[in-house]
Amino acid sequence: MIPIKTTDRFPFRCRQCGACCRRVRESVPLESLDVFRLAKFFRDSGAKIWSIDDVLAEYAEPVLLHESGYLAFMLKTVGEDDACIFLKDNRCTIHDVNPRACRTYPISIGPNGKGDYEQFISMEQPHHNNGPQMSVKKWVQRRCSKQDFAFWDEEYNTVKEIAQLLERVPECDKPRALMLFIRYKYSDFDLDKSFIEQYKRNNNRLIAALRRLAGE
Repeated sequence: MIPIKTTDRFPFRCRQCGACCRRVRESVPLESLDVFRLAKFFRDSGAKIWSIDDVLAEYAEPVLLHESGYLAFMLKTVGEDDACIFLKDNRCTIHDVNPRACRTYPISIGPNGKGDYEQFISMEQPHHNNGPQMSVKKWVQRRCSKQDFAFWDEEYNTVKEIAQLLERVPECDKPRALMLFIRYKYSDFDLDKSFIEQYKRNNNRLIAALRRLAGE
């Protein structure tokens, strides 16, 4: 990954080869909003998925990001080439609700530690980097909704505090802290209510609970 500015431009052309969906074991994150959308999509399409917990159990696996206990769920992979579980015949079977990391590829967005975002560009598939010049800003804006940006604002403004609180939780209380983290970050959502309102509420509850466990 190479840092890239919002004002930069980059060459790109999708070859519909499916290469970016292979060799992706533990590398396609499912953010809370991604899982919420997937759960609604599967439920409303008649699949045997009724909740976020069902999606996580069937299609995701937890990956520890930091020894403090901060984790993320990643899409499962299948086959010898570690292909995304949703890749069939070189096509994404959940394209209408695919994760943000897939929608903005080859641009990746993450927190910069200052309550804001920073962008990176993937150069792992050189044959994709031969095409018309694209604006980083327009690329992201066209692929992300107001809901995405509202989610990032809340996520990136609290991620540092949550990670620090997890570090201060005594070892004897780490299992409970992890359960609370998964509950409030991923699980405790009503699919028929506003995601952003629930996410803000859950983040506040998680921070309050971790403060109590950390003795603050």
